[in-house]
Amino acid sequence: MDRSRARLVAINQLGGLLLAATALVSAVGCHSILATGLYVWEGGNMVPADCEALEGKRVVVMCRPPASNEYRHAGASRNISQKVSELLVEHVKEIDVVNPREVDNWVDESDWGDFRELAEAVRADLVVHIELDNFDLYKGKTLYQGQADVTVNVYDMHDHSRLVWSRQLGEVLYPMNSAIPAQDKPPQQFEREFVEVVADQVAVNFYRHDPHDSFAMDAKANR
Repeated sequence: MDRSRARLVAINQLGGLLLAATALVSAVGCHSILATGLYVWEGGNMVPADCEALEGKRVVVMCRPPASNEYRHAGASRNISQKVSELLVEHVKEIDVVNPREVDNWVDESDWGDFRELAEAVRADLVVHIELDNFDLYKGKTLYQGQADVTVNVYDMHDHSRLVWSRQLGEVLYPMNSAIPAQDKPPQQFEREFVEVVADQVAVNFYRHDPHDSFAMDAKANR
């Protein structure tokens, strides 16, 4: 086939595609196609942040373990703080998150309850204060099911520690609809997974996210 004939064939094919596209627009409707395009362009099921106060601010994240088991779960609470800090750095615009190591050093030498002193020491604008009213890995003696009661408060340190946002997440369960035999994985691994789940449930309040991401948690727990 010479070049002239090949070019003619290509033009005819392009014309056919344009006609098909025109017919599709006529059949479905221009508004429907535009709406679908915008839906995909904007991220499908993405929902906005519930709290946008952290954008452009220097923020310190502090997770307080349950008072009844403060020492038992101190490691988990620190890991939650670190994971939440990482997620905020990744997803919140122009945020400056205090290094979790600075927080750990302060907690080792100070009183858990006075976050105002922590904020002043690290020159933070806002404090994200995570309270664990309960944190447990087990359902009975031989089954894993993480359970945590979580409350998140944000305080503005430049306005007399004013509470600017608060959310009771309630009971966070992992897996949500089942339990898994403790013999299937070591407790350290399950605790790491549960810490990630709790941290994610906290952090997503501060940036756009897909609310359906949590639907796959049970499958992850049973891997």
